[in-house]
Amino acid sequence: MSMEALKRERIQLFKDAIIGDKKPERIPIFSNMWSWKILDAGYKLSEALNDYEILKKSLRHFYENYPADICHETGWRNPIQVTESMGNNAYIINDDQNSISIKDQCYMKPEDYDALISNPKKFLWETFLPRKFKYLKGSDSSDALRVGIQNYAKFGQFMGEVAQINEEFGIPDFFDPNGAILHWANGFEILFNMLRGIRGLSYDIRRNPDKVLAAIEAIDEVFAKPIMERTKGTPKGTNMNCSVDINPVLLAHTILSPKQFEKFYWPHFEKMIDYVTEEDKIVYIFAEGDSERFYDFFRQFPENRFALLVEQNDIFKMKKELPNLTVSGGMPVDLLGKATPKDCTDYAKKLIDELGYDGRYIFSEGKMISFPNDATRENLKATYEFVRDYRG
Repeated sequence: MSMEALKRERIQLFKDAIIGDKKPERIPIFSNMWSWKILDAGYKLSEALNDYEILKKSLRHFYENYPADICHETGWRNPIQVTESMGNNAYIINDDQNSISIKDQCYMKPEDYDALISNPKKFLWETFLPRKFKYLKGSDSSDALRVGIQNYAKFGQFMGEVAQINEEFGIPDFFDPNGAILHWANGFEILFNMLRGIRGLSYDIRRNPDKVLAAIEAIDEVFAKPIMERTKGTPKGTNMNCSVDINPVLLAHTILSPKQFEKFYWPHFEKMIDYVTEEDKIVYIFAEGDSERFYDFFRQFPENRFALLVEQNDIFKMKKELPNLTVSGGMPVDLLGKATPKDCTDYAKKLIDELGYDGRYIFSEGKMISFPNDATRENLKATYEFVRDYRG
């Protein structure tokens, strides 16, 4: 089989698993693989994150050894070569512990809400960027910006080379670029991830909820609405050149109660539901943390359009409680890291038999694989090969 044919086959597996018109030929594998692949290739995190050639070698090593259908290499998780070139040192790399962490970032003060609401673009350009990137302050800011743009261009070149590597191994793009942009225009996630941080936004939703709502509306009006209108000009129907159309990553929901989720977050999903229904698109949601308290909302997702990966919840219970969704995840890191290959393949069989009987299951790990003990080479290879070959 040619790599182009393999890529098309993999795309169809994801389409069939989510749309549900027919069962996929086999259960697709979404590899929830992050910094582990760097360590498995024999490199330190500090080496790889500062050298795009090493990142590419790590990706090739992974594809050569593990038959995943998708390996989510976006490059955006830790783009330190771009951020540090402009004076942001929020990433903390510890090679002794094989860990990457990021400081809780707060680049917007509580009193800045009015400025953000009044003119989001002006606030982000004139206030947010100089606070986040200290080299953009002062008389030499234009030089720093030029360096940042140059490094961003190198990052873009790297992502283009990642796409070429994917083509060599028959790995499709996971999501439509337009869909990715649509998700990252989510006002609440922007406040959480970029502007106010965990502590700041947790305070704001209790003390200044009206300001938060107004800020979300202002951000959505400037970013989400134009993007949504622009993408409506593209052909209706799912993009057959990628596995899914939209890939939201939920992180900010972790600080919310169900009542707060309904107020601050759910309106974004209501717009997304309207959009994907009208434009005939499909969605794969990656929900970090515990999401079970939001199942009542997830039941409102239209059938045959949404897949959901959760990190900290019982996937067998989720299958029963959310029959409208394709479920994803479930492979325990404890098994991949500590058990035998047979233990792992036995559990993978259980997942496929009990979750994929109707074809509406996408195999994946139950958390982001990041540390050496999250998986052994033997266990991961045996598990992926079993899932690839098993037909139930």
